[in-house]
Amino acid sequence: MNKSKILPLFFYGTLRSQEVRDAVLDKNANKLILSDAYLIGFKLFKVKNANYPLIIKDTLSKKPILGYLVKGLDKKIIRQLDLFEGDNYSRYKVYAYETKKKIKISCEIYMPNKSLAYTDEWIFEDWCKLNKNNFFEIDFSKKGILGPR
Repeated sequence: MNKSKILPLFFYGTLRSQEVRDAVLDKNANKLILSDAYLIGFKLFKVKNANYPLIIKDTLSKKPILGYLVKGLDKKIIRQLDLFEGDNYSRYKVYAYETKKKIKISCEIYMPNKSLAYTDEWIFEDWCKLNKNNFFEIDFSKKGILGPR
């Protein structure tokens, strides 16, 4: 697979944090090219008994899910991210909208492979203030994020 066949990713959750990207990718985090983007037709929730989100397709939802469109990826970075996302999440093709250019871009997001219990809406800024430390202490692993407790 050459670089041109690697689709951009859309980061909507913990990977929006520079601290998380650095912990997962080490020096490879500096290769990423991030641009503000959003998704439509999805909802974001807190995974029950965990400190990270899940995204669910909801074609009726008009509320944008904010995040980053991520380019500058290579096979090694994709392997690192797949390993970090673990057994519960896989890449799925979607369309995101680049905020500044206002264009629709084909990309991939990590979505749950199976039904996970969830609670209320997940808000990145709240997670940064209230749950990021717990995420690193309880859930984080480069070899696969830990499942709900």
